[in-house]
Amino acid sequence: MKSILYHTGLTSPPLVEIEGLEICYYPVLKVKYESNLVPHDISEILYMDPIVLMMSKNAVLGIKKWLEHYNLETDIFDDVSFWTVGDRTHACLKNILGISSFFPDVMTGKGVLQVLQKQNISKVLLVSGQDPRKEFVDGLSSAGINFFHFPVYKIHINENSKFSVHFNDDLSNYLIITSPSSVDGILKILSLQDLSELKTRIISIGPTTSEAILQNKGDVFFESEVQNINVLYDHLESIIIKSSVK
Repeated sequence: MKSILYHTGLTSPPLVEIEGLEICYYPVLKVKYESNLVPHDISEILYMDPIVLMMSKNAVLGIKKWLEHYNLETDIFDDVSFWTVGDRTHACLKNILGISSFFPDVMTGKGVLQVLQKQNISKVLLVSGQDPRKEFVDGLSSAGINFFHFPVYKIHINENSKFSVHFNDDLSNYLIITSPSSVDGILKILSLQDLSELKTRIISIGPTTSEAILQNKGDVFFESEVQNINVLYDHLESIIIKSSVK
């Protein structure tokens, strides 16, 4: 009987086939692109010469939809520097909007905070979802960095997910979690107080997600060294083989 890998991220998993493994895609979250800020708001903030920090690919897509909504071109951002959290967001920004950006070697919020402080950046236009991670926002405040929040999307739990119906909690199965928000979605959909009783082995996309898993009393079976879902799936077969040997 095949083991099951449950992929719960917003985007579908790469098309791969691994012997003895059935990959099932059950997104526990959904995105609604929206913003209550108008061009005048953003122009006033840009006049203060902040860096523009894009927190995710959804932030890039949200900016694109915001520009389209107001019939604006990207030249509104011509005189500012863009930073991104991770190479995937960097590539997405370049491909979709043609904007180049800097991203730190450590592709997490903590990595960005360290470089912001090192480079004495004092003003940031934070482009993210409606509810940025509290730890990151607190880190900006503690570092004395003035930030202006530009929310361009909101994450919702996918209440209609078939995940709860098809989920089989078994030690032979695997659960890929790709964001802290996904942890919240999994708990809600499976009606769990925390992850302490989960037998299914949890695979995390990276340290920020692992921290959320641990905070909810879960065990991280494997954490990807690179915060890239394609890289994780490239190593998935060896991960599964090693676990079956134990």
